[in-house]
Amino acid sequence: MANTLEEKCFAETFVAPQWLPGGNSFWYRRQVDTGSFRFILVDILAKSARPAFDHHQLACALEGIAKTGINSERLPFSWIELQDSLVRFRFKDQIWQYEPGKGLAKWPGKFTQGNTLLMRRQEPCGPTWSAPHATAGFVNTTRSRLSLFAVDRNGAANYFMPIPSGKTVFQKTSVGAVWRIEDGNTGQLRGIYCVTSPGYNVVYVGEVDVDEYLGKKGELPRGWEQQRDENGRVYYLDHNTRTTHWDCPTVAGAADAQLESGDEVGEDGKAGKQQVTLVQKELSGEDRTEIYVRDSNLWLKCDEGSEFLLAESSVLEDSHYDRSMLYLSPNNGYAVAWEYTSGSTTDEYWIEYCSDRQLHPRLIKEHKSFPTDTLRVDRPRLFNLASKCEVPTDNALFSNHYQLHHLGWSRDGSEYRFLYDGRGHQVLKVLGIHRSGPIRVLYEEKSKTFIDVTSKLYYTQLSGSDEMIWASERDGHNHLYLIDLQQGKIHGQITKGDWNVAMVERVDEKTRRIWLSAYGFHPGEDPYHLHLVRVNFDGTGCQALTDGDGTHTWSWPFDTCSQQFFVDSWSRVDLPPQTVVRCSETGTVQLKLEGISAEELKQHGWVPPERFHCPGRDGETMIYGIITKPLHFKETRCYPVIESIYAGPYDFFTPKSFGQVAHNGNWATRGYISVQLDGMGTNWRSKQFHDVCYRNLNDGGFPDRIIWIKEAAKTRPWMNLNRMAIIGSSFGGYNAAAALLHFGHFYKIAVSDSGAHDTSLVPLWWAEQWLGYPVGNLSFAKQSNVSHAERLPADARLMLVVGGMDPALNPASTMRFVQQLNKAGKVYEFVFIPEGGTTAVRMDMG
Repeated sequence: MANTLEEKCFAETFVAPQWLPGGNSFWYRRQVDTGSFRFILVDILAKSARPAFDHHQLACALEGIAKTGINSERLPFSWIELQDSLVRFRFKDQIWQYEPGKGLAKWPGKFTQGNTLLMRRQEPCGPTWSAPHATAGFVNTTRSRLSLFAVDRNGAANYFMPIPSGKTVFQKTSVGAVWRIEDGNTGQLRGIYCVTSPGYNVVYVGEVDVDEYLGKKGELPRGWEQQRDENGRVYYLDHNTRTTHWDCPTVAGAADAQLESGDEVGEDGKAGKQQVTLVQKELSGEDRTEIYVRDSNLWLKCDEGSEFLLAESSVLEDSHYDRSMLYLSPNNGYAVAWEYTSGSTTDEYWIEYCSDRQLHPRLIKEHKSFPTDTLRVDRPRLFNLASKCEVPTDNALFSNHYQLHHLGWSRDGSEYRFLYDGRGHQVLKVLGIHRSGPIRVLYEEKSKTFIDVTSKLYYTQLSGSDEMIWASERDGHNHLYLIDLQQGKIHGQITKGDWNVAMVERVDEKTRRIWLSAYGFHPGEDPYHLHLVRVNFDGTGCQALTDGDGTHTWSWPFDTCSQQFFVDSWSRVDLPPQTVVRCSETGTVQLKLEGISAEELKQHGWVPPERFHCPGRDGETMIYGIITKPLHFKETRCYPVIESIYAGPYDFFTPKSFGQVAHNGNWATRGYISVQLDGMGTNWRSKQFHDVCYRNLNDGGFPDRIIWIKEAAKTRPWMNLNRMAIIGSSFGGYNAAAALLHFGHFYKIAVSDSGAHDTSLVPLWWAEQWLGYPVGNLSFAKQSNVSHAERLPADARLMLVVGGMDPALNPASTMRFVQQLNKAGKVYEFVFIPEGGTTAVRMDMG
């Protein structure tokens, strides 16, 4: 619910398009007042935007069923489906159909026009410690901040992080992990997502009320049963037809269909042949070749139907064949099967002091991977199916890996290809296994610091060729390259310049063009502004499809064959949102939908944040941030200054779009000057800018921050730097405490909430990405606040806040810092919130 002028403006100008089949029209809900909406239908070809139906007539018709009055601008549903002149919606868990002149009628079908990978059932996560690594990207296309929750093995949802409106966050995870997404303001369920495949998984979270779309009951049909495979992925058994399915029968597209529907169900009710993944490749006529895993061993089903044991797993080495990683060559003459050894985990504990299950405190245990644990080890093995023998291969080129990624067979079936990511993320190699056994390096990428696999790893093989599109920072910025895998060399650089490719949106192999999002594409704008760009494979025709000085978000039709238009919204912290429909070929504006000028909003009393930039520590590189004044600001007064910090190296964190300042919790509303900025070591500038963070986390960009704040205060006498404080949560909590430990000459007061003070207790993937490998390197201890507790100045004022039930970072991290502060005889304040989770300071008690 909007509670400030800025939030109200944002809600009333926000457009969340729900595309209709064909991609030439869509509907959205226009907020006309707090809690009041109208459904708007946009016909792009007709260049019109009008009410999707007669709201008053439908409300009157609905009153007879509701037995109460219905406000036409507060209709009791948020999702509609349109077909010609009729509209369908769900009310009281029943789908209704309304058509002018015919009135209301029950409709027995299901909604079909939504496009979501989100399941509704909240199941416990699978055994992720033995599952393949994955990255999940959550794109917030709603008007509200979203809350992301990690679902544990007991089925409980634990708050993990916020996702601001319009932002995309990438999270390291594993196949089988379950994530719950809620509206950050109302707590309304937006969906539940189970990670289904290794590599990158991108989920677009929209304004669909999942319960409303699916129906609150959502039972499985009679005769269906839910199961999980060994990697924790949910699948469904239909005992009526004796088949298995990845898709939940009540959710269209609940998961990527990596397994062909229609596999037989065995007598034990399990999926036939223990889940064949690459199954039933036809050779000729009725002949079929099939490989599968049963009891962790690899089997071949021959043409005549007989079974042959290709390979046994090693009991001594605790190795298994991964039934989701079986790959037949194009002519079915060879197969690659991935064998793996599970990694180790550490038992982590929390104490629930006030449990609703028992009187006494309850001990909670979870398995997590830390820097001292071992990783899952994969080994692709090659088999000649004609001779029914393994082809010997040497793993010297891919030993000691952090992760291997499947790429696939070459067109002629002579070579199987995969990606090697070495420990410490300093080497990436594309490797090829020839069907006769030799392994070669097709392409290699190296870095003296780190390769950012957390947010910049991108590759895609082009079908029908031996080419691959590859992202690299080899020239100092993140750009795309075309790799010739047959020749093992770069065929050409697709994008170039002093800007960064953020994410590939769409690849059209037929026309050999790419649509991508880019940071800093337009010179003279804030380099963190996001724009949509189109470019040809050969690097020609590179042009922005969005203009307007601001950061942009956009929405495409779901069907890639119908993406001739897109909805583009842009804003800044000092510019309200502007929304138009554009042509995806030229960027030409087709229709303006919503927008209000900054001057009009100022007439209603709005005081926008001030954007400010100046050179950082090197005297050249610009540092960008914002300054927000308190309510009822007076230039004759002198105000204390609070810096809100989160200097995590995987992104940037200063708000760039309208409404984010209010959503992030603005200290200016409490009478302070609030500043936020991104110093060196944060992401999405140059590689050199980012490299500052490597094994140097306690730098936190503070040399740049201090310069920036002092420079801003030179021309703003109302900033009192003698009353300078800093506050942060999670890694920002680590930064806030580090500010006093290492830069106490400038920062005197810090509030550190749920801080990652002990680097040895952060997740393995996080530590290895930014601190390197092996674990024993001195950077781990050097970057820990625990190691520097004695540096806390005597005149510093430090408050530590921690929640006892933080699932993302165990409170032990703060407790170990507390212990060292006590040993050093330091004075500080400590607030413990027993039931608090991540960012406990945001709770009412905090």
